Amino acid sequence: MPSVNSGELNNLLLAISQTLADRTQLASTMDAILGAARQLTQARHGIMYVLDQTGQALVPLSVHKHEQPLHEHPWVPLQLELLKENDPFGYAITTGEIVLINDLYAYSGYNCDAIYQNETAMALRSTNLLAWPLKDHQNLTVGLLVLFDLCLIEDEQSLSVFTKLAGTSIRQAILLDTYHTSLRGLEADNAALNRENKQLKARKKADYNGPIAESDPMRQVLERLQRILALPVDVLLRGETGAGKEVIARYIHDNSDRAKKPFIAQNCAAIPEQLLESELFGHKKGAFTGADKDKKGLFEAADGGTLFLDEIGDMPLLLQAKLLRVLQERKIRAIGSSEERSIDVRVVAATHCNLKEKIQKNEFRADLFYRLNVFPITLPPLRERPADILPLAEHFITLTSQKLGLDSEPVISKKARQSLMDYPFPGNVRELRNIIERAVLLSDFETVESIELGEGDTFIPDVQADIPEDSVFDSTLPDVDMASLKDSVTQYERTVIMKTLERFNWQTRKAAESLAVPLSTLSHKIKKYEIMP
Repeated sequence: MPSVNSGELNNLLLAISQTLADRTQLASTMDAILGAARQLTQARHGIMYVLDQTGQALVPLSVHKHEQPLHEHPWVPLQLELLKENDPFGYAITTGEIVLINDLYAYSGYNCDAIYQNETAMALRSTNLLAWPLKDHQNLTVGLLVLFDLCLIEDEQSLSVFTKLAGTSIRQAILLDTYHTSLRGLEADNAALNRENKQLKARKKADYNGPIAESDPMRQVLERLQRILALPVDVLLRGETGAGKEVIARYIHDNSDRAKKPFIAQNCAAIPEQLLESELFGHKKGAFTGADKDKKGLFEAADGGTLFLDEIGDMPLLLQAKLLRVLQERKIRAIGSSEERSIDVRVVAATHCNLKEKIQKNEFRADLFYRLNVFPITLPPLRERPADILPLAEHFITLTSQKLGLDSEPVISKKARQSLMDYPFPGNVRELRNIIERAVLLSDFETVESIELGEGDTFIPDVQADIPEDSVFDSTLPDVDMASLKDSVTQYERTVIMKTLERFNWQTRKAAESLAVPLSTLSHKIKKYEIMP
């Protein structure tokens, strides 16, 4: 077996150390070390095993065959807890000693069956093997250098210096790789925080109508959406009626590169089939009775932007076929026209139906379903995201207060909050918004005490509940304009409080219990309205 000149070894060590110093990434460092080791030993093949981040296995990060790197190979990670000392690799790692087998295919006392199998898979039959454990400056094993078909080295000291340098370089490369991985994670977390901060700032704006996502289910929805906001893919939104599908559709549009282009919404169940086709694709003058001029369709109007098709499950079958063709070819043809026009529109479809059941009933096209279902999003009903109820309620109070021109927003009492949390909201977010708007209108514009839920059911006792019929004035408010609404409601509340106090001989505690308000609140209102016996 030929040997390598020691003078050449020293020259290589200097050049190799400079090469390693320039490497900052783990994979490239390992490839450099293996290449340098082959030069030192004139080995034709080799493997560089490196300790993974778990510290439980050595991974073959670089493999060379006939002096060339391989991307695919049969070598597998070495699990440290499964290593056996009768295996040459296991012996080198567990004992920290060098293993040199001069005749690999002759009996050596080691079990080399796994090596033979991998060599057969790679069409190799190496003459010898060197397994050299690599240790860092703390004498901890960080890798294993394996060389095949190598030359005998007379200057073993130079190779020892090289392997120590390699071990230190591996440790540094592992630390750098871990640092970069952590940095990428921090960058991703920072980007997520920036998005969340942007959303929170937007939510403080009076005109914000985006999603409220305090609950884990809604956070998961928004995290899933982050993957496709900037991609030209259509989206299918599924969820119960009132769950906020249009809000999510607008969120997709506003956070995409189409935000400055039109967002157009159309309910497919709201208009008849012929009118819907004209609405979507447009028509030419004279195409049908009543078509007295050309009409641009919604697809054309939304060009460059987003078209939201709500209740897609109720779209007629004939229009489903035409919609499928548009989604596939991105071309539209107006009714009565022989020309096609290319369009660039993202379609966000939504449905509360089970489309697979509709497919079985031949009410929905399977090919359209699979075309739309590339990226489905399921919105959880409000009852499954209770953490969003109160933030949504406060958001709707803000919007309602702005509509009414109130100087300040009413606060929700503790009992009213509990009523909201106990209610199942069959109508979802839409029902919550209606409930809050009604509650604000019936409040004194300072505190929302009473919440009417469901079909007018009141979860907090109504102020008239314990008042005899003959002692209560007509509770129907007169027709008033918005400017006098606050005064009318204020007068209503003052009258009810006074009637209740009179009924209980001005015993404020009993009156407060009858009105279902804290005593401190009643006392405050008595002073505010200057109510006296």
